[in-house]
Amino acid sequence: MTNVESQPAPPIELGLDRRERGDSFETLSHVYSAGRPSYPKEFIESLIRPVTALPDTHVLEVGAGTGQATVRLAELFSRVTAIEPGYNLAQQTEQRLSDRSNVDVHQSYFENWEGPGPYDCVFSASAFHWTDPTRSYSLAKNLLKPGGKMAFVTYSELVGDDVWEQRCADIRKMFTAHAPHHKGPRFGTRTAAEISTGLKGYAESIGQALEFVEFGKPLEAANVPVSEMFDPVKVQLELQLRHYDADRFVAALESYGAFRRMNEDARIALKEAVRTYVEAECQNSIERPFALVGLAANRRP
Repeated sequence: MTNVESQPAPPIELGLDRRERGDSFETLSHVYSAGRPSYPKEFIESLIRPVTALPDTHVLEVGAGTGQATVRLAELFSRVTAIEPGYNLAQQTEQRLSDRSNVDVHQSYFENWEGPGPYDCVFSASAFHWTDPTRSYSLAKNLLKPGGKMAFVTYSELVGDDVWEQRCADIRKMFTAHAPHHKGPRFGTRTAAEISTGLKGYAESIGQALEFVEFGKPLEAANVPVSEMFDPVKVQLELQLRHYDADRFVAALESYGAFRRMNEDARIALKEAVRTYVEAECQNSIERPFALVGLAANRRP
């Protein structure tokens, strides 16, 4: 596994400091796999078809995390090159895929990646929105073969039924009680129909479509000519109702930014309060509604 380049991240002029926020997941490698959902092989295969039907296919995965999607890619492609900027996360991916001879893991930011291409597919699961869009889309195009495919999969939490929405309200109150300056996680703010309808408005730009899913509206990608680099977006949606016991639910909450910004005493107290709530008030069972969203677009000539 190669080491990440030492030079500082280039400044991002607009909006979110994406690299800083993406880097924060490095401290969560111990809870990420336990708390975050994985990615079904069938969903990925359907999204990127017909790329996987070609001989000797090579995919570049951006932001491998703990390797949840990398495992699926190793089953679908002849060769997988996975890059991940976080040292701990990259190590977990390398260990998870140690028995797969067709997978290489490298510690690197995508914007700094100089590995040999071209690739049949550039793929990212819940990570590409942390790259700098003023550089990452043009880099992806240059790394792809003519007609090659860019593909993203990500989860979006949904507005749920009255029971789930009451759970969300109760948990946000716990956040405020233990850390008054934190409002707690928003959880779902849109229905699946609202996501589907909204994506139709960004069908020409996979960059704007991704930012709509992740941030609620296009940000920097609105200023990048992504539609000149890639074809219109193929959208794939799958609704899921995922079950959590107390331990998994607490692990999921630990991966939220609100947890990371608390002091240690508040985090410990809040984790215990949430765990007790799920065990006692929810009979150790919570179901959360998600939309699994897939976006794909072929490289233009």
